[in-house]
Amino acid sequence: MRIIMLSIFVVIFVLCTGVVLAQTTSGSITGNVVDAHGSAVANATVTITEVNKGFTQTAASDDEGRFVFAQVPPGTFTILIKSSGFKKQERTVELVPNDKLTLGNLMLEVGTVSETVEVTGEATLLQAESGERSFGVQSEELRNIGIKDRSFVNFVTLAPGVISNTSNGEAGDISTLYVNGTRQNSNNVQIDGVTSIDTGNNSLLARIPVDAIGELKVLTSGYQAEYGRSTGAQVIATTRSGSKDFHGAFYFYRRQTGLNANGWLNNRNGLPRAFSDQKDTGYNIGGPVYIPGLFNKDRKKLFFFWNQEFAHRFTPPAAPTNVRVPTALERQGDFSQSRDNSGNLFPYIKDYTLNLPCSATNTAGCFKDGGVLGRVPQNRLYPLGVKILNLYPLPNYTPVGNDNFNYRTQESSKTPERNDTLRIDYNLSKNWRIWGRWLKTAATSELPYGNSGLGLSTNLPVYGAIQKTPKYSLSGTVTGTLNPTTVVEFTYGISHNLIDLRINSDAATRAKTGLSTFPLLYPDANYLDQIPNFTWGGRVAGGPSIDTKSGSFENFNTTQDFIGSISKVWGDHITKAGGYYHKSLKPQTARFSNNGTINFTNSSSNPFDTQFEFANAITGAFNNYQQASSHTTGNYKYFNLEWYVQDNWKINKRLTLDYGLRFVWMPPQYESTGKSSNFLLDKFDPTKASRLFRPVCINGVATCAAGTANRRAVDPAVLASGVPLTTANTLIDLYVGRLVPNSGNFTNGLFTAGQGISKYLVKDNGVQLAPRFGFAYDVTGKRNFILRGGVGIFYDRTQGNLVFDQVGNPPNNILSTINLGRLQDVSANNVLLSPPALRALQPDAKLPKNYAFNLGIQYKLPFDAVLDLSYVGAQSRNLPTFRNINAVPYGAAYLPQNQDPTRNLAAGIPGSNALPADLLAPFQGFNNNNIVYIEYIEKSNYNSMQASIKRRFSRGLLISGNYTWSKALGAYSDDQTFARIDRNDHFFYGPQNFDRRHNLSINWVYEWPRPTHNKYLGYIANNWNCRAFTIIRLVPPIVLVSAYPAMGIRT
Repeated sequence: MRIIMLSIFVVIFVLCTGVVLAQTTSGSITGNVVDAHGSAVANATVTITEVNKGFTQTAASDDEGRFVFAQVPPGTFTILIKSSGFKKQERTVELVPNDKLTLGNLMLEVGTVSETVEVTGEATLLQAESGERSFGVQSEELRNIGIKDRSFVNFVTLAPGVISNTSNGEAGDISTLYVNGTRQNSNNVQIDGVTSIDTGNNSLLARIPVDAIGELKVLTSGYQAEYGRSTGAQVIATTRSGSKDFHGAFYFYRRQTGLNANGWLNNRNGLPRAFSDQKDTGYNIGGPVYIPGLFNKDRKKLFFFWNQEFAHRFTPPAAPTNVRVPTALERQGDFSQSRDNSGNLFPYIKDYTLNLPCSATNTAGCFKDGGVLGRVPQNRLYPLGVKILNLYPLPNYTPVGNDNFNYRTQESSKTPERNDTLRIDYNLSKNWRIWGRWLKTAATSELPYGNSGLGLSTNLPVYGAIQKTPKYSLSGTVTGTLNPTTVVEFTYGISHNLIDLRINSDAATRAKTGLSTFPLLYPDANYLDQIPNFTWGGRVAGGPSIDTKSGSFENFNTTQDFIGSISKVWGDHITKAGGYYHKSLKPQTARFSNNGTINFTNSSSNPFDTQFEFANAITGAFNNYQQASSHTTGNYKYFNLEWYVQDNWKINKRLTLDYGLRFVWMPPQYESTGKSSNFLLDKFDPTKASRLFRPVCINGVATCAAGTANRRAVDPAVLASGVPLTTANTLIDLYVGRLVPNSGNFTNGLFTAGQGISKYLVKDNGVQLAPRFGFAYDVTGKRNFILRGGVGIFYDRTQGNLVFDQVGNPPNNILSTINLGRLQDVSANNVLLSPPALRALQPDAKLPKNYAFNLGIQYKLPFDAVLDLSYVGAQSRNLPTFRNINAVPYGAAYLPQNQDPTRNLAAGIPGSNALPADLLAPFQGFNNNNIVYIEYIEKSNYNSMQASIKRRFSRGLLISGNYTWSKALGAYSDDQTFARIDRNDHFFYGPQNFDRRHNLSINWVYEWPRPTHNKYLGYIANNWNCRAFTIIRLVPPIVLVSAYPAMGIRT
């Protein structure tokens, strides 16, 4: 009730101040006008003029000499101060997005207004008006610092507390960055005030070239109430704009192996440099739009900026791809020359019909067609199995020594990309301006090894993939000055991307490969007629793979933002209020095996096993067969509605408070067509569970070995009836653990969206409060020593990948499994299925929350440098993780009641006589290893000392360096790590995989003095600079994993 009343109060306040909806790029400029004695100069006229476009704002200093420009777009400005009896003062400053630029005391000299004092070279500016941790990147840094991969996200790593968890230190995408202990999917990116986040995995949605960016700012902790959506970093970029004069540029960047140094490990191991070939070519032009003598004569109204970049990436794997493909003899059923993973001869192909041993010491049960050990008779070959082996290319490599592969490739991926950027600025009047921006990316990648993250991959380039990823983003902003103390801003933006991934030919269809009659559990699900995904293991490690388990992958993501804010200066306060409405639409292919996945790994539990994977395939024996009942595309939606009010209060000349309150409403992301369902643990009824066949012995035998005639599978209902067990009322023991047809409720505990459960499948948490508080105190009163701090609560919109798989649940979809069998016996009509897998969401999950806090100092150093030394901490709660809630409980295999009555093996390994795992699972009728429960109960904590020294670009020199000493602790490091089934997470609590105790980054730019003033020689001799960008960090923690499932070790 208190939240509702408080929300109503804020809504009334916002409406009364004239705004309906804010998360903008505008910043503020403040300062104090004083005379030579330090006394305030009241009623001085202060005018700021945007250098490139001529847009102006005017304010007057108050009785204490203070002036405020509450809402100023990013850019370069001249500041002109006039007051009667004093000389005019003029200076130039640069404002990065959302910057609170404090100019301090601006001293006027006695004289006449006609005299002008121009102030230059003042680059040292301390943050004396707020307590957030924020870091601006000047245009000189954007243009001059050399970064790998040419992604603006790499500039984020210049800020303290930011870790890129990639092996080469490149960021490339916002979803690879961990900021102040938050997870990598918890960051937010705004381009011109519009959210640019893919709502599937929370990665970057729209792409913008570095040369099209005007300014960049990164907020990492304790930021104001106007920022929301995520708990991690807020990365705010603005596009470049045109100016009163025409300017253009052509650029070419090249990154190539020959220009790179080799890595230390490669040198130590005698390996060559990793190959790379990257080219970025582009041009831009900007200026006024005018008609001489008719329109925009003074070139201060309408401006444009256009940038076009062509990026080419040519990237082979760092090492060759090695594969074990079937030999010519093996494709004929002759395994007499076959070798195992160790390179040892292995012709011991077992004939299950003989029921005799087959080994190096006893070959009585081995195939020996024509007297050749390991040769399978032609009449025992499964014709479709022969065609499976013929899917793959013949060997192109002769193994040497213990090589366990015979096929080697190193094909390069090719990723050409074109990026277009257009921006239009229009000064409607002295008080109103409007601008719009268009981004477009066209990209088609040739991926010889596919994209494993999207369910289509291969280690055979002949079955490579084509991936199309076009993107666009459109935004428009209107800014108006209602009066000298009131400014409003409204923004609308729409962003869109598409991913279309498919095999680059029809070579992998059943029709083309002769597998049209391959048995499928659900023939209609394979709508693209693609071959199944065949997998290997055991003695054929590194076998051939053509993984098309989700068929083609398609999705698109469209997000829209409606943003508005109003800023009001009153007395010593700068008050801002606004709102942010964000909605997302994302249709996406479900990544389930709709065309079937068959595993041929050898298994002693399989009565048809030949002991060698390729022999299993050619005779039809499989270890596991899985197929989804349909090819499903979900239609996912959500919206965020957030609003806030904040105030910056200058209590006196030394102390400023920065406080506010954000209201957050984040309803869960959901599938809008009713295809998803959720499994509710408390609604599962054991009395309605589907029955599973259990093992028994017949013919009066007390114990019986697996695969023998006396060991059978029985329906528990038959067993309970007490009737004598015979071959007539039992099945072969292969069916132990499979579902009894028409028994129980197949959807026991499952609820379809909107039918007895919310359309969200989980609880909507409603409006949450996110208070923020910060302060800045000028210790000396001279703005050379500032004590700063901030604290706040932040909520996170989690990635959509956590909910997308709910469409794979019954009744919409059934992920059916058969364990241990023959392809010859598989039919859509008569097969007995193993228990299905499920996905379940915690129904009462809370929003992920982060408590962030910081306290530190900023100190002005000689040579225009600033030292920033701060403690930064964070406590995260309600973090998501996975848990298998249907796993066999620890120790259950040792209990007497859980022993298999048909077995009496010698006591070697405890639990070896236990019943099959599906029969011991807590939720009978479902897969024992695959009810994935996604719950929001994890926590983490982060503590750090962060130090930075920065000299803004001035007089040709920029230097920036930061060091972070930190500890990131938690049980799990990302959203999709599986937790212990008993929730004893303290066993795993420790350094997270992105924990880096020491992290140092240094960059500098030096612009050489111009050696000549000759116009033509200057084209060659002038404007050269030197630059460097270095990152040094500690290696991540090592995780040791025990072979025993109940044990985990960290060090």
